[in-house]
Amino acid sequence: MTFDVNCLILLVSSYLFGSISFAILVTKAWTGEDIREIGNLNAGAANVGRCVGLLPGAIVAVMDFAKGALPVLVARMLGLGEICALAGIIVAVLGHSYPIYFGFRGGRGLSTVLGGLLALTPVESFLILLLFGLIYLVITGSAIIASIVSLLALSGVYYLQNKPLLLILAPLVFLLTMASVLLPRFIRELSTRGDKRKVFTEWLRPKGRVKKAQPVAIITDSIASLPVDLREREHIHIVPLALILPGGVCHDGVDVDTRQFYQDLRAGNLDVKTSAPSPGEFLDLFWKLSQDHEAAIVISPPKELTHTWSSAHLAAQEIGEDFPVFAVDSRTAGPAQGFIALAAARLGQTFDEPEQILEALETVMKRVGFAGVLDTLELLIKGGRVRDAQYWAKSRLRVFPVLAINDSQIRLLGLARSKEKARTRLLDWLKKTLPKGQIALAVCHTDAADEADQFAKQLSTVFHPVDLFVTELPPIIGAHAGPGLLGVAWWVQSDES
Repeated sequence: MTFDVNCLILLVSSYLFGSISFAILVTKAWTGEDIREIGNLNAGAANVGRCVGLLPGAIVAVMDFAKGALPVLVARMLGLGEICALAGIIVAVLGHSYPIYFGFRGGRGLSTVLGGLLALTPVESFLILLLFGLIYLVITGSAIIASIVSLLALSGVYYLQNKPLLLILAPLVFLLTMASVLLPRFIRELSTRGDKRKVFTEWLRPKGRVKKAQPVAIITDSIASLPVDLREREHIHIVPLALILPGGVCHDGVDVDTRQFYQDLRAGNLDVKTSAPSPGEFLDLFWKLSQDHEAAIVISPPKELTHTWSSAHLAAQEIGEDFPVFAVDSRTAGPAQGFIALAAARLGQTFDEPEQILEALETVMKRVGFAGVLDTLELLIKGGRVRDAQYWAKSRLRVFPVLAINDSQIRLLGLARSKEKARTRLLDWLKKTLPKGQIALAVCHTDAADEADQFAKQLSTVFHPVDLFVTELPPIIGAHAGPGLLGVAWWVQSDES
């Protein structure tokens, strides 16, 4: 009776100790992240070693080994017998895989099994551990294949040594235990994903293949004018352009006082130049993102308007095959460029390969656009960005130009004698140009918030968009368009055709 009670206590303790996921705890302490959301999503020592570092990976490995070794050592110390010791290992594996403290979502239990075997038969298990390392690290890169071969080999070694039948069968029982843990996860993933072959490939984990939580990073620049909460929610990375001001160089959206900038711009006492990000800035970001992603896509403004694409392309060539980067000329700017980046981020939730995202983006880029009304053409003409408009800039008539960005060019749609008439003209043009169907709209402005809110209400009444937000354009756009710009970007997500 005493034996049964002590063994029961040992089993309960083994499960509770096994449920302490050191992979989750160490990763959280080291990086603040959940190991189940990065790397290959497994709460195990190998994933911690790859994604967090060798030292935290080693700490997790030692503690996970201890989960399997302690039941054996305690059972022998208390004289509870080999059956109780083996049962303790199995229960510890179940605790590791279904931890009560972490929502029953843990690791695979391999380290715990190996720890238990080392405690049972140190010499034989150490040799088999070397075999496991050879198969996993050198030959296949697959922990599953290495586990199957190593544990079958250990069972054969026990048989050749005339070990007790219980010990000969133990590695096979451990294999079945781990299989019973992994099989429901495998079946669930197989049933929810379309590419069955890829599921098998990822589970077998051929050498060098590590699935990242977000395989493709999406990057754009501050011209995209995405609201902070939106880009953070969609995990879109921003590279700011630079503003060269009398007081020095500032970075758009980082260290520029937007209100003061537009106040000085309206007063006419601000001489400002702009500069695209350097290749070095992109390269630094690429190296950083390569730790958690397999590739990146950069969505840039038109090549004709900035050197952003060129900088990204040069940096992509510099980093080379270590981290594939694809620079995409959006052929538009402002929130329309932001819509393309947003589409890329959402496509990245469906596709793991950058080529798949790029192919889908070709359709998206045909369905986005940007048009707006300016208070003046002076700054755009000064920067050489609007052709065939010199006459109006020199005219003494007070006119309000209506512009659109089309195929990398800023095109003059017309002129009006008042801002209200220009806004009406823009609205009429949108009615004629945009197809019926689901559409997302972004109303934008440069220091004209009240006008933007009013225009957003008009657009909402006319188009009934599936999504609409109002955003202030960053100073980098205001430096060329001037204060008072009122614009709208659209993304036609489906139409009658």
